[in-house]
Amino acid sequence: MHYLRSLLQRWIKWAQAALLRHGTELRTLVFLALLSVFDGFVPMLPAEVFVLALGILQPQRGKLIVLVFAVASAMSAFLLALLLGTLSASAEWLGLQLMGAQWDQALTTVRAWGPATLVLLAAFPDTPRTSIAVLALSGVTPVAIGLMVFAGKLVLYASLLALMHYLPSRLGRSRSADAVWKRWLQRRARRFVAYCRRVRWLARRPEQGIARPKGVY
Repeated sequence: MHYLRSLLQRWIKWAQAALLRHGTELRTLVFLALLSVFDGFVPMLPAEVFVLALGILQPQRGKLIVLVFAVASAMSAFLLALLLGTLSASAEWLGLQLMGAQWDQALTTVRAWGPATLVLLAAFPDTPRTSIAVLALSGVTPVAIGLMVFAGKLVLYASLLALMHYLPSRLGRSRSADAVWKRWLQRRARRFVAYCRRVRWLARRPEQGIARPKGVY
């Protein structure tokens, strides 16, 4: 157990160093987007985290980040639906065995509200794998499923980057916060802006490690 924890810590440090060293490059965006295509099959790949990290390191490519990762999510859903459609009955049996109540709930939701519910479900973090499976086995084409996931993820990623870039700066500049909760939000907004500046500073100087740059705090 101790060995696994140590190995995980080393891997996290390596990933952090690699992201700081190469996170401002276009090829990193492409690589992480391609990695996110497997999100429908490997739940441990956090596509939203990739979007937020690249949004900090490559703010000038915000629109491209949103578009590329939405396409990656759509491709992931398309491939998953295509696979499940091919497996057909065996996939339905496997879904019932592995997902249990989630499968029944997703089936009820889709029957009550229609396939378009996938757009809404995709607008939340994580991939709606259960709903994708239900729709694929219900006869909805993989292309339609991919397009619905694309629309939902486009809204999600655009909202995340919009909140990350515009809300903190506006809250930080506001001087008319009288309520306690407004001042609390302002402090958090200023800290987040300072954190983003620090990450970008470190990305330009990865050899500095976690040293604190002057003027950031």
